[in-house]
Amino acid sequence: MKPALNEAIGNRELSAWQTAPNLTWVQTRSPQFARKLSQRSDSRLVVQGVAGGYLRTFEFHHGLAWARRLIARYTQNETPTNAQITTPVCPPRRRMVEVG
Repeated sequence: MKPALNEAIGNRELSAWQTAPNLTWVQTRSPQFARKLSQRSDSRLVVQGVAGGYLRTFEFHHGLAWARRLIARYTQNETPTNAQITTPVCPPRRRMVEVG
């Protein structure tokens, strides 16, 4: 089912809606997501609010399907891309035994 204009997708931290054909606004309440969105070359900050909490809204010249993929990519894994995925396996320590 295709969402209508101004029908929001996403969650409280990161959401999007299509304001016009091929024009999507992405809104976040997270400073980390806002930083990532602002660093994109295709973004434009359109709304900035601080009353009642942190809020940034960015405009993109893409469709809502693109925004759905963006939200899924940003929210699927909360760890940074350069973070360590697994803990290293260290060999057990050997106790030094004095011979003598």
